[in-house]
Amino acid sequence: MLPSSREITFHAPISRIALADENTLHVIDNNYALHKIDLTRLETIKSTTLSTLYTPSLFDYYQRPAALGAKRAYVSFSTQGAEYILDTKTKLNKICNFTHNAGARVTKARFGESDKILITGNEKGRTFIIHTDDGHLIAELPRSSDTITAVTLNEETQLAARASFSKGLIVYRYNTQEVIFHKRLEEVVEMMTFISENTLLAITRNGKIIKIDIAKERIVKQTLLDENLWPSYLTLSHSKKFVYIGTRESVLFALHVKSMEVLFSVKLPYLGITSFVRTGRYFIFGFKSGELLFLNHREFEEQFKLYIKLKKIKEASILFTKNIFLMSHRDTRLIYDEWLVQKETIINLISSGHLEEAKNMAEPFLFHPKCKLEFTQIEELQPDLMSLHRYFRSFHFAPAYELASSKPILKKSAIYAQMEALWNKNLQKAQILLSREPILNKEAAKDSLKLFLDVEEKKVMIEQMLHNSKIFMLSESAIRDKNFALYFKLVSQNTFLEFTPLYKKVLLLGEKLQLQITTLLEERNYMQALSLTSMLHDFLPYRNQAIRLKEVSNALSTLETQIEHNLLFEAIKTQDQFKLGLNYEPIKELEERKLHFQAKQLEAIEAKAYPSVYAALIPYMAISVCRANVSFLMRRLYIAQFKDAYQECASAIDWEKSLSAYLHLFGPDALIKEFALHVNLHTTLEELSTESTSQDISTYPKDLLMLKS
Repeated sequence: MLPSSREITFHAPISRIALADENTLHVIDNNYALHKIDLTRLETIKSTTLSTLYTPSLFDYYQRPAALGAKRAYVSFSTQGAEYILDTKTKLNKICNFTHNAGARVTKARFGESDKILITGNEKGRTFIIHTDDGHLIAELPRSSDTITAVTLNEETQLAARASFSKGLIVYRYNTQEVIFHKRLEEVVEMMTFISENTLLAITRNGKIIKIDIAKERIVKQTLLDENLWPSYLTLSHSKKFVYIGTRESVLFALHVKSMEVLFSVKLPYLGITSFVRTGRYFIFGFKSGELLFLNHREFEEQFKLYIKLKKIKEASILFTKNIFLMSHRDTRLIYDEWLVQKETIINLISSGHLEEAKNMAEPFLFHPKCKLEFTQIEELQPDLMSLHRYFRSFHFAPAYELASSKPILKKSAIYAQMEALWNKNLQKAQILLSREPILNKEAAKDSLKLFLDVEEKKVMIEQMLHNSKIFMLSESAIRDKNFALYFKLVSQNTFLEFTPLYKKVLLLGEKLQLQITTLLEERNYMQALSLTSMLHDFLPYRNQAIRLKEVSNALSTLETQIEHNLLFEAIKTQDQFKLGLNYEPIKELEERKLHFQAKQLEAIEAKAYPSVYAALIPYMAISVCRANVSFLMRRLYIAQFKDAYQECASAIDWEKSLSAYLHLFGPDALIKEFALHVNLHTTLEELSTESTSQDISTYPKDLLMLKS
């Protein structure tokens, strides 16, 4: 199942690998040697020992104090030594060094997409985000009570995450210095990666992969790969449609990211997968046993594409046995699409008792796991499908619907779809007859529905429709008169009207009306928007939207007046009360006023006018949309006060209490760390508890400085 391959053997376990470019691979082994591989020739072109003083230890999946990016490397040689950022693009030069992890062994490290940001985790539960240009500290995540086992970050969304042996997982937005997700899991996380701003993938020690929705604060999907296997590494495909997971037992899994279903698994020939990357030509794996394996993952690609194009599914599937990586090829989706085309015929064959013929037809598709699963489900339903098929052919719809109700999966079959299509066709015919002549056509309408008169779930609707046949004419008359309130009142009293083509048209009109109102609001035409919200209010399914749009229209009109008269506080209160979005022009103007106000307060802080800044901020402290802005300014106000106090009366200040008060409000952000480092209080800061309050702060104290008693 594996394609052709090449390998390079090293004398130490492979710790990290990364692509420098399409033709160059960088490798760091367990002896802290950096190797440069030419991917065009598959040869080692340069090897450099990063430290002559480092004493190699046994490879440990949990102790990997090195990271590789495209242009930079990070290494930490010991608990006492400095940490280094190295330029790997041309010559191996030191960019900077730092000691943020001094006194603790680094366990995990990882670069962001640009190599400009690094995240490290250590054995004392501390996690640092570091800028790799000069080594300055960007942020420290809340401390864990145990060793960090996994770290990741995403520069685009400015999110970072860490997990530890205590099973706690935290997602942290490092630009605003806030925890946005905190959960204690049931298992230890080995590695994780962000799919998007709201989604995180993680592999766990007990053989699971879990998908976490950060916004919903819960695990939304999880798949048990194998409880006897120990995952060690994961990476996403370039399209983010697939995730690949390697294990210590050298088994590689490929899964669909969306469904979390296993696409394939395959055993690799060497011991212990430690890392891997994929290029256009090779899938490259590093192993604990020291090998670097280059798999030709595109082997047989052209032949495979041709077979798919010619719809030779059997021949295409045979190629999977020669190169399993073709399973994640984009054209493999076409096999499933073709399966969906053939599936109806296969179901019909099983329904009519031709099981062998159905199996022969399905056989070429069964290498695809989704096709195999669906065929197994169809086989298990064979007796019920045959019964449903028999009822349908004999027009016995009452027992057919009863059977489908007892086995809901039958409602997904083609036979059930045909039954529903016939019902909808006959229902529409009956409704047309009743809307033309409700009295004269009553019998004809009943006759068109005779096949369904005994169906329990249809019976009540048919009886109501025939009994209230005049309603069709009344509803059409209401629409002609544009009396939408009456129309929706009739619909609420006679639910069968929801199945008419007229109802769908009216709903579409409501959608268009809603869109028109939104456009008018964005164009500042509030009077016309208000007029249309009155009309939309009569559309019962859109009533809540109409009420909301009316509120927005009135609020925007008020807001414009407040902005015109420079009533910033009142305007912000209006924005907060009605939760107005940035798509409206007055809100954009208000945001500009906020920035101007913020800049003015920063100037006042620079001028040491602290009382006036505090007085200016007091009214805004309790407004939710201003909390981030107020926090931003209060941090800088307090730091400015700290700096002044240190210069003027440092010995009189109880710095432990003052710093503790700051940490209680904001946690260990970059500002307080920079201040503490500058005035030699960093040791005091590190000894303090770093937990910040999780409650929204409605009032900040005037200052945080506390005098010694």
